[in-house]
Amino acid sequence: MERLSRWLAAVGSIALLGFVIGAMPASARPSPAPEADVQPVAGMAPDARSMTVQVLASCPERWTVVQAVVTVSQPGAFGESSFPLTCIDSLRSFWITVPAASGTFQLVDAQVSASVVVKRGKTAQANDSDVARVQPLVDVALAGTARLESGGGAVTIDVTVACPAGTSGVESRLVVSQGQAIGVGLYTPVCDGTPHTFTVRVETSESAYQAGFAAQALTFANIDHAGQIFYGIDSDGSVELVS
Repeated sequence: MERLSRWLAAVGSIALLGFVIGAMPASARPSPAPEADVQPVAGMAPDARSMTVQVLASCPERWTVVQAVVTVSQPGAFGESSFPLTCIDSLRSFWITVPAASGTFQLVDAQVSASVVVKRGKTAQANDSDVARVQPLVDVALAGTARLESGGGAVTIDVTVACPAGTSGVESRLVVSQGQAIGVGLYTPVCDGTPHTFTVRVETSESAYQAGFAAQALTFANIDHAGQIFYGIDSDGSVELVS
C-alpha cells in the first residue's frame, strides 16, 4: 500500500507539472529555433573556382526562410552561395557548391560559415562556423561509345578526367564487360586543373566483344595528394560498341 501511495504521488506530481507547463503563457515557453551545423570537410573543384561543402540545417514548421547562405574563405579567395532550405522541422543535409567570387581556392584549410534566418511574426537566426579540411575533387566522364578492335578481342574507349593542379595522377583502371567478355585497361590522369581525354585500350581474355549489344564500363580515376589517394568514379551501363 505504501509503494502504491508513492507511485500515485509521483504520477500526480508529473500530471501537475504537465498542467503547469501547459498553463504557462506563450511568451514564457521555449521558442522554436532554426539550426545550422557546418561539417568540417570540403571538396575543391579541379579548376579551383568552386568549393563543395556540407551543411546540416533545419527550421520550425510554418516559418518562412529569409536567408540560408554559406560562405567559404581562404587567404586570397572568398565565395558565397545560398541553399534551398524549407521549414519542415527536420534536420537535413545540404551539399552546396560555392563559386569563388574573388581569387581561386587552394588545397589548404578553409573557413566555412553558415547562416539561417527565418521569420514568423518575429525573426530567429542560427549561425555556425568551422575550419574545413579541403580535399581535391576528381571529375571523370566515360564516352558513350567504344570501338571494336582485333576482331572483338579488344575495345578502345575514351575517358576524360580533370584533377586539381598540385595533385598527381596515379595509375587507374577502366573495366569494360559484355556478357562473358570482360577486360581491364590502364591510364594515368594528368592533373593541371583542365580536362584531359585518354583513349584506353581494353583487351578481353574471355569471349569476344560484339557489336550491336550494349556493354558496361566502369572506371576509378585515382590521384595522390599529400600521400593520400582520392578518386573520381564514372560508370555507364549502355556503352555502344561500334566497328
